[in-house]
Order: sequence, then structure tokens, then C-alpha cells
Amino acid sequence: MPWFKERLVWHPSHRIHSRLTDLPIIIVLDILCEEMTPGADLDSAARWPQPLCYPGTRIRLQTKIYEWFFSDIRHWNFLWLNGPAGVGKSAVAQTVAEYALENDILGAVYFFSRPNGRNKYTEVFITLAYQLGVRFPGYQPLVGAKLAAEPDLLTKAPRIQFRKLIVEPLLSLSHERKRVIMLDGLDECDDEDNQLEIIELINDLLRSNTSLPIIWMVCSRPESHLKRIFARSDYAVRCWREFLPIDSEESRNDTEIFIRGRFDEIHERYGECLEEDAEGSWPPETGIKRIVEKASGLFVLADTLLRHIDDPKTRNPDRRLSEVLAFLEHSHVIGSQSPMHDLDLFYTLILSDIPVEDWLIIRQILVASTFRAHREKDFVSNRGDPLAVQPMCNLLGISRAKFYIAMRRLHSVVYIPEPSDAAETPLHFFHATFLDYLTDPNRAGRFFIGRLLTDLYITVATGLRDFVLSGLRCLGSNMVLPLIREPKEVEGDEEISRTLRAALSWSSKDARANCTSAWAAVRYFRPFLLELLSTLLEHSELDDDLLNVLCGFDFNIIPFTTQMIDDMAHPYLSPLNKLRPSSLIRTQCISEWDRALLSKIMERDPNMKPFEFGDSSKNGFFLFGNGTNSIAVRVHVMLGMISFSYVSHKRPPKVWPVLQHISLSQDDSDGYTDWGP
Repeated sequence: MPWFKERLVWHPSHRIHSRLTDLPIIIVLDILCEEMTPGADLDSAARWPQPLCYPGTRIRLQTKIYEWFFSDIRHWNFLWLNGPAGVGKSAVAQTVAEYALENDILGAVYFFSRPNGRNKYTEVFITLAYQLGVRFPGYQPLVGAKLAAEPDLLTKAPRIQFRKLIVEPLLSLSHERKRVIMLDGLDECDDEDNQLEIIELINDLLRSNTSLPIIWMVCSRPESHLKRIFARSDYAVRCWREFLPIDSEESRNDTEIFIRGRFDEIHERYGECLEEDAEGSWPPETGIKRIVEKASGLFVLADTLLRHIDDPKTRNPDRRLSEVLAFLEHSHVIGSQSPMHDLDLFYTLILSDIPVEDWLIIRQILVASTFRAHREKDFVSNRGDPLAVQPMCNLLGISRAKFYIAMRRLHSVVYIPEPSDAAETPLHFFHATFLDYLTDPNRAGRFFIGRLLTDLYITVATGLRDFVLSGLRCLGSNMVLPLIREPKEVEGDEEISRTLRAALSWSSKDARANCTSAWAAVRYFRPFLLELLSTLLEHSELDDDLLNVLCGFDFNIIPFTTQMIDDMAHPYLSPLNKLRPSSLIRTQCISEWDRALLSKIMERDPNMKPFEFGDSSKNGFFLFGNGTNSIAVRVHVMLGMISFSYVSHKRPPKVWPVLQHISLSQDDSDGYTDWGP
């Protein structure tokens, strides 16, 4: 065994302790090499092929960083480059690091990668020390002296290693020109607290000492804990902050340069094997534009599609291009592997890091956030902007704390508003491909969030069931809020304010804000329930869970049911002639409650007949709901026009205090209520 291997058993009496400062530099580097992270360096074979900015792309950003490297008047010695997943941060990091190496100003780099095991915080500063020893003249004997003085230094806490291996040796070299230490993918370091400690160590160092011959560049996704530390008012992080967006004009232009350049390379490589046009061009301009449009500034998507087209195993770019274009048009994809396979793995990796208990909440949030997008073309009443975060959480019964805890690992793919903006700002997907992935069970697998599918039969996905069940719990005392014309009507009523605060899972101090939030949640939920009801009109056999949800809903809620009954006649929503009998829609009495409703109908209109399903040209009645939650619906046909009214057997419950402020026309003569449209 070589003698320097024996240093693995550290002890002050060990002969390394007495001889280390006299040894060749290679021995110091060998000691550091034994404990560092392999594969984290710039030119490591473990990262081959390394990502690089495509020629002609990210020019503005690269230029700014290069000027920062060499500036004589530098405002910051710390750069935080952040951006969503897949936008190309690592390519920028690799490119500018290679530039720094070529210009002899690179100190050290650490490319984090959780899947590849390059994420151990205890090895970060040892790895940087090894690279500094290789690249920084004069550093090696200084760190060798530290190891000789403290033989167990490499087993101490990273904070100590940072000071002893990085800071103190480099302070002795303050006369040297600035070199850059770069950390890429900090969000993949093995613990959030460790990530924050790295930022704190760098910031505290720069606040206390500006003579250190090092500038720092950290690249990461904009995870919530990192955003918080950079935004803290009581702990100012002095740095240049550069956000790398996806769907900006510059990003779109850069991805187009990349896509066209890669197609030129494929054309040159395969030449005569490609189906060129009369001018010798390939591929068709329409195909290029479709891929550019779909990529929309997301480099990882553009790269995924181009690598699928340029698959060396098939060596058939024309066929692969056809597959990609068919996939982008949601058509059948020929071939055993989806063009999005690598991108799907990318998204799956992000979601796999989410604890199971958080995913259960996230799934409800994502279903609620995407509901309008799914059904917008099919349901006129469901158009408009997505529901803002706070009312959405109130609809789902999710508190502010639970929301931010659950969503903390999704900042790289979803824009999550700050609490101060949550009442008016919805979630926003950085790129549409993430939503496409989530809503395709073949792509997302266990992360499929579920949506309503109707075509010959009905399937209700688990995520959708959870959304409905949770949403119904929120509606109890707030369903009538849409009738309030001005939120200020409840502002001075302490009883109503207390009721709202208690009813909302995410309440505000302001009574008007609580009213607005509850109002928005209820208005959002109504078309969702209507969609479920529309499936009931078309299918007599329902999913058991969906049936249970509808059976548990009280259709006696006055303003809600009034609007719902109107919408049932809408030709784009629920054509009446598709109505089918079921346990929820019937003309036969199955309980005393039904008989009481029917008796009320006959008092008003003794000639009213049961509605004939499949024939909407005649007047009739049907019973809607389950048990005491049921109502009777009357269909009126006159001159080809259909109108509805309904009979309720309940008075407004006292648990809805807002009703005190609403003038309702009631028929109290016999204890029954007849509400018309």
C-alpha cells in the first residue's frame, strides 16, 4: 500500500503529520482527491458530453458575465444565476467556466447532480480545495500546512473546512487577480439547510472581506427557500441576480437558432438520405416553425426533440421528424419510444423528489389550477382566467402553510406567487409541456393528475374525485356569497366576518378580502359541478365515487341551483334531450321527501306530467338529487323555447348568515319554497 494511503487513519502521531509540509505537492492533492466528489469538475468524463451554449445563443448573457469577470470596478463579487428547469443554466455555466479556464481565471467548479451522487455537502469544499490546488499557484503549500496542522480537518464540519481550506489560504494570496469559483445546480445539494448555509458562508465572507482573490457564481433553480434568503430584508445578500426566463423573446430567438442549426447539422450528415425539396432544402419550413413554436424558449424540449430526430440507432431523420410532428399535433406516434421520452424523465425526476404526503396536496392543487384549461373549449360558462392561489386553496380546504410547504419543490416548473400576491395571482406553468406531461397517463405514470374524460363512457380520475370531495367541504356557509353585490356589505358585520374567517382555510385579516376570496372560489366551482352534471345527462352508469359526490351535494342551495338550472338548458352545456334517468334524475318517487316535492308540484300545476326522457318538446317534471338533498325540476316548453323552475323543500339554513343581507322572495304559506329562475 502506498504510504500516503495510510493517512485514511488520521492521528496526530501519524507520520503524515510530521512530514506533510515537506512532501511534493502531488501528495497533498492525492489526499484531497481521496475525499472529494469525483465527476464534479469542468472536464470530467462522468459528465460527458457536457452541456454547452449553442453557437450564437445566450450572447447577451455571456457577454455580461465575461465583462463581470474582468471588470476593474465590480459592484458585486457574487452572481446568482437562476431560472426554471430546462432553460439552459448548466449550459451557460459550462460555457462561461470553459471561457474562464481558457483565460486562466477559473478557480474551481462544482456541478451538482442528485441522480449521479454529486450532491454531498460534506465533500463540496474538499472538492473545491483540490481544484484550487491544481489551478491556483501558491495555494497548494498553504492548504498542505492546514492539513499538517489539523490531520482530521477533512472530517470536520463543512463550515470549518470552508474557513480552513478556502478562506484562510486564499487570504494569503489577496494580491492575486480575481478567479471565479462556480457552483452549478445548488438546489440539488443534499439538504435545503446545507444549500442555505453555502449562500450564508459566501455572503458573510464577502461582507467581511473583499480582498479575497475569488468571485462566486452560483446557478440554481428558483426554489422557494433560495428565493427567500436572497429576498430577506434583515440579511442582505449582496449579489448580482440574473433570472434566465423561458418564454422571453430572447429565449425564443435563441432556441430557434439552436433548432435551425441542429437541423443543418443533420442535413449535412445524412445528405442524400433525406427527402429534400426541389431547392435541396430540408426539413420543410413548416416543420421547423412547428418545433420552434412548441419549444417556446425551453431548451431542454428543443434538445429532446432534435435528439429524437437525430437518433443514431434508427438513422432515419425523415421518419423521426414525422413522428415528432405527429406527436406535437396529438396524433398517433409511430415508433416504440415517444419523442418526449427524455423530457418526461426530466419531469419525473423533479416530481420524484416530492414526499408522498406533499404530492397528495399538490395533485389537488394542480387539478384545480388546470380545470379551466381542460374544459374551456367545451363549456362556455367556464371561460376566463384561472382561479388565484388563495381562493383556490379556500376551495380545496388547504391552508397557506400547507400550500407553500407542499409546493416548495415545484418552483423550477411552476411560478408560485408570494403570499402578498396570492389573492389575485394564479399558478403559472413555465412551459406548457409540463401540463401536457401531467395530463397524459402514459407519460406521467404515477404523477398523472387526472381529468374528466367522456366518450362513450365516463372515467373519473382520482385527482378529480379528490378535487370535488374537497371542494364540497368548503361550500357550506359560503355558497350564497355570489348574491352579495358589494363585499363592503359584510365589512362591518363582526358575526359574518368571524364566520368567514372560520370557514376559510386561508383567510385574511381584511373582511372584504375574505368575502372576495370565498366568492371567487364558489363562482369557480359552479361550472366544475355543472361539468359533472352534464356527464350525468349523457350517461346512466356513473363512477361510484362521482355518484357519491353528487349524492352528497345539497341542490337546495338557492342561488347556486337557480344558475345551475338555467345552465342545464344551454345548448353548449347540457342539451336537455340527452337527459337519461338514473338514481339522481328520476320521475318516480322513492321516498317521502320525493312525495312531498311531487305534492307541491301538483298543488301548483295539477296537469304536470313526468318528463319524457329523450323528448324535450313537452312539459314535464323530474326529481333531481338524493334524499333530502333533492329538488323537483319543472320543464316548460312554449313556442320552442325551454325554461325551468324548481321546487325546494327546505328553508335557507341559519348557518348561512350572509342571507340576512339578501332580500329573498319566499312563499311561507305552507312551509314549502318555490324558487323560479
